[in-house]
Amino acid sequence: GPAGARAAWRLARAGARVAIFDGSHPREKPCGGGVTGRALDLVRDAIDVAALPAVAVTGATFEHGGKVIAMPVGSSSSTRPLLAIMSRRVFDQALLGAETRGGARLIPSRARTVSAGAAGWTVGSSEESVTARWLLGADGPNSFVRRTVRVPFARTDLSLATGFFVHGWSSETMAIAFEDEPAGYLWSFPRPDHLAVGACAQADRSSPALLLPLVSRWIARNVGAGTRLEKYSWPIPSLTLPALEHEEPSGPGWMLLGDAGGMVDPITREGIFFALAAGDAAADSLAEGSGAARHYEHRIRDTVHAELRRAAAVKTRFFTPHFTSLLVESLEASVAIRAVMTDLMAGNQAYRGLRRRLLGTGELRLALRLAKQMWIGDRPSANQLRSPYSPSAASDPVTLQPSSGR
Repeated sequence: GPAGARAAWRLARAGARVAIFDGSHPREKPCGGGVTGRALDLVRDAIDVAALPAVAVTGATFEHGGKVIAMPVGSSSSTRPLLAIMSRRVFDQALLGAETRGGARLIPSRARTVSAGAAGWTVGSSEESVTARWLLGADGPNSFVRRTVRVPFARTDLSLATGFFVHGWSSETMAIAFEDEPAGYLWSFPRPDHLAVGACAQADRSSPALLLPLVSRWIARNVGAGTRLEKYSWPIPSLTLPALEHEEPSGPGWMLLGDAGGMVDPITREGIFFALAAGDAAADSLAEGSGAARHYEHRIRDTVHAELRRAAAVKTRFFTPHFTSLLVESLEASVAIRAVMTDLMAGNQAYRGLRRRLLGTGELRLALRLAKQMWIGDRPSANQLRSPYSPSAASDPVTLQPSSGR
């Protein structure tokens, strides 16, 4: 996926000998397929983003309790879409091609054994074994590497997503419907030749039996019969604030990237940008030489984890009937609030500064109600938001900038 491909491309271009185990390509990945503008910016140096078949979203609908609000989704520039939706088969294959052209060696088989020894880590598959000084686990939420070096995610730190690819149907509008039971949301993302429609909620409070009927009813209302449906289901890391406080992204000779490291927004469940940012962080840290694991840990905690901790704190109130009703009401009433939430959805508005920007819309009554519902009573303390490795992390802006590459 994106995390491993990005790290492999950067490292191979810097002269490292890189082997990547992945026997899954070509494959479609169960995923909405929304790639934010800031994620696309990270990979423009590796792939021709403009050549990828994608849907540039121009509109969105938000629904709760039978009320539907339609709104335009504009681009912040003429060349950079806020959100492009594409097949993960296409996007991930492009990244994989870049890494192999850059010098990484693809071993097209699944890693079956991982062991540590005096010479480093040995990874084995049905085809061959490789020994290396560093092991980068970028193998998803059920990560084999994570189970080797750490512990699997608790069920309370996972979301369950399930739905259908609706073949032969597309549009330029995405849809979000907030669900009260189980608490979560349903989405429809238009890919070039099909819709990805699904629903997600915390894994300890939901099941496919609860979620799939929600998706089926949405498809029946909005698409109708006669289309070919392909079912999918997968877990998504959605770490709680305590879990993020105790998460260890690296250790002696190993690093965890992307989903394997729980690097997913627990509200939107968007992880592609954080995966790519982790790939850059891993490559930069290994270029430092000694202390690479510590360097990676500091960078992830001060950037990726800082943003995810704020999202986890907001999430405690986000998926409640009262808040989602208020959110839909605010989107209907205010163009300025629609712009804020569009930027949040597209990754252009961080959770840090969100309350300040809402209050700056001029929609004081609505903004105050939203801000109070999202933060009062559940706002994390400065100690909760501060990385233990950066005393200023609670007060300094969090920025996740593209690496300059080296």
